[in-house]
Amino acid sequence: MNSFFFGGNKPGFFRLFRLLLHFPNFVKLAWRLFSDERVPIYRKAILILTELLAVVFAVAYLVNPLDFDFIPIFGRIDDLLIGAFVILVPGAWLFIRLCPEPIVREHVDRIHAENK
Repeated sequence: MNSFFFGGNKPGFFRLFRLLLHFPNFVKLAWRLFSDERVPIYRKAILILTELLAVVFAVAYLVNPLDFDFIPIFGRIDDLLIGAFVILVPGAWLFIRLCPEPIVREHVDRIHAENK
């Protein structure tokens, strides 16, 4: 596991780096799809329900936090990583996967064009 965080396993390390690099676009895509009127309301409910579950998880984490202070560097940013990747990402990923593919592709292309 330590080799994953410190780059010993290059494919896993680069996958994590790529995810961190594209995280703002991922959030932007989820927000655009949520705002799009063509996405059915029951699909939007998935995002709302998963994020409500995330809030419950966040409150439970505040009451009894998991600390990884024994791992160098990670111990300082564990709260941020848990908040972003354990709470936000799974619900948004599921929502994006369940949205109509042509609409997702359209928003991905627009975000890509904005980033050029």
